[in-house]
Amino acid sequence: MKLTKTCAKFLRKHGGTILAVAASVGVVATAIETGRATTKAQHILEVDKELTKFNEDEFGVTEEPPTKKQIVLMCWKAYVPAAILGGGTIACILGSNALNKKQIASLTAAYMALGKTYQTYRQKVIENIGLEKEAEIQEQISEEKLPEVRDKMAEEKLLCYEPISKRYFHATEVELTDAFYHMNRDFALDGEASMNSLYNYLGLDYLPEGDTIGWSADYLGNEWEYYWIDFRYYKQTTDDGLEVYYVDAFQPPIENYINYDPYADYCEKKGE
Repeated sequence: MKLTKTCAKFLRKHGGTILAVAASVGVVATAIETGRATTKAQHILEVDKELTKFNEDEFGVTEEPPTKKQIVLMCWKAYVPAAILGGGTIACILGSNALNKKQIASLTAAYMALGKTYQTYRQKVIENIGLEKEAEIQEQISEEKLPEVRDKMAEEKLLCYEPISKRYFHATEVELTDAFYHMNRDFALDGEASMNSLYNYLGLDYLPEGDTIGWSADYLGNEWEYYWIDFRYYKQTTDDGLEVYYVDAFQPPIENYINYDPYADYCEKKGE
């Protein structure tokens, strides 16, 4: 089961490249097979010509040269392999184009969602701290003071908690944001992302159930109407005064995300 899912994920990710390579090979193979078919067809016509001459010399029977229709009927079988290869090549080209269009559409949707999220975030910043303070922050960025902040973020280790696997771990803010970025990048390219991928980017161990829980483009599009996983980390204080950063996503992952069925999910919510 795991091998099947791995193969399916690999084909979804690299299907366009595989079909493009297959189409390139198919073009060459079709040309070679067409040349062979032409040689066979010429041989068939030469044999027919010699047979006609033999009948004329031995029996005095004069036959008319074969018409174009008769030539086609005699030689069409020789071109069957070339036609099959040509049809397969065309199918590979069309399939590769369709997969590439799907990936481009997914990436475009992800970048549009990112731009929308950034604009919303900036608007909320202005509402909370004011336009002048926000302008000062923009000026700091333009003066390249941001690397100093990033260096500080990269040095301080935070105690974090992942609620689904119920595990504690340490990570810097830079490591967390890098993990969130790579997760959304994988999601934009593949149209899906699993919890084990997140665990890998966070430096956590692999869990068997982590492959069955995650996000898919169909799930986010149907349930949330945009294609971006809003990961977040926020500070919580436990009853004994311990400060912990919870790491989760605004859109919770779901079971069996690869085979998500909007209709089945709707019926489940309705209790049908």
